[in-house]
Amino acid sequence: MNWSLLLLFFLLLVLFLKTPGIIRLRSARDAAAFYGIWVLTVMVTLADWADWPQLRPLDWVRSVMELLS
Repeated sequence: MNWSLLLLFFLLLVLFLKTPGIIRLRSARDAAAFYGIWVLTVMVTLADWADWPQLRPLDWVRSVMELLS
């Protein structure tokens, strides 16, 4: 099985499991952060699957973590 496809299935599972909790929080900031990171992850995974030139799926996470620390 392709790792990108497995990651996409996992991301869909996370979306379906965590959306009720995010809605229950009633925090626009938390929802924007969750869905923003989720969409960015899906976009990078799809680009990696299509072999487009871009950062690998976890390179951008490392970059963001370096900015935060």
